[in-house]
Amino acid sequence: MEKILERYEQYSYAEKAITSSDLESQGNWCHEYGKLKAKVEALSKSQRHLMGEQLDSLNVKELQQLENQLETSLRHIRSRKSQVMFDSIAELQTKEKALREQNNNLEKQITEKQKARVVTQQAHWEHAQTISSPPPAFLMAEPHSTLNIRSYQGRATVEGEEAPEPQVRIGNSLLPPWMLTHLNGP
Repeated sequence: MEKILERYEQYSYAEKAITSSDLESQGNWCHEYGKLKAKVEALSKSQRHLMGEQLDSLNVKELQQLENQLETSLRHIRSRKSQVMFDSIAELQTKEKALREQNNNLEKQITEKQKARVVTQQAHWEHAQTISSPPPAFLMAEPHSTLNIRSYQGRATVEGEEAPEPQVRIGNSLLPPWMLTHLNGP
């Protein structure tokens, strides 16, 4: 019987301890809730003051503190804004530099392609010229053949203009007389 009573007392004390700790913790929670509620109210009041609302209850000293706080905040905001703008400008300048370099590279590529195209077109033109016009007769003449050289006068002159230089026909080509002296040698 004694053992049963001891066990009963142990359980009843444990139950009382649990109940009392629950009451204490509920008291702590209630106290914590009250503190948090007061803090929220103070913060919302401060926010309204910062927004320029409900200023009637403030005295001159509180208004000066609020003004100093706003000026400090404004300086921080302007400083941050300036920093963001400088960073943005630096980033844009970097992008501009990269785009200029890319533009210069593209211009170089275009110039190189145009030069290559001109060289190719010139080679095609020269090739077409060699195919379409036979070489001068004096180059094609056999060693013992004679050259067919005839003097050829140009068009009639208009009054006041110089007469065109006479030309010599060699095969199918017209050459100025001075070229004959170069062809025949000095």
